[in-house]
Amino acid sequence: MTAAHLHLALNHIPVFGTLLGTVLLAYGLWQRQEPVRDVSLGLLVGVGAVAVAVYWTGEPAEEIVEGVAGVSHDAIEAHEAWGWYAVLASTGTGVASLGALLYGRSRRTLARWAAQLVLVLSLLTTGVMAYTANLGGKVHHPELRAAPTAVGTPDGPGADVHDE
Repeated sequence: MTAAHLHLALNHIPVFGTLLGTVLLAYGLWQRQEPVRDVSLGLLVGVGAVAVAVYWTGEPAEEIVEGVAGVSHDAIEAHEAWGWYAVLASTGTGVASLGALLYGRSRRTLARWAAQLVLVLSLLTTGVMAYTANLGGKVHHPELRAAPTAVGTPDGPGADVHDE
């Protein structure tokens, strides 16, 4: 298994794991369900750890694919730059989640505030992850790089259809 394969196999976990953890945390806080809240915090801790692995496999994956036809060097560089922000956001959220879990074991009354802070961090992390993933998709998918054209415009679908 190459670094590129490992990067591609793991890279969806932080994106969807952060989204799932955020939704579960919001639900757990809203419904005052401590077990749901704690599971979501644990999930965000794990996602932070996987994000580190995804980031560290990115550079070796770049070395493998940068000479492949159809791969955009500019997209790789943008994805790499935002990958750094994504791993910082994800590990920061993971560390805050771990802190909220540990803090919540000793002080139940203030644990809700810690979890609410993690919710804000995880919402931000979800956005950064989604944007980074979008940039990653553009590395080898030219259809994602092209700007969409509107239907009926000279360059869009239906451009060759003429009314008679």
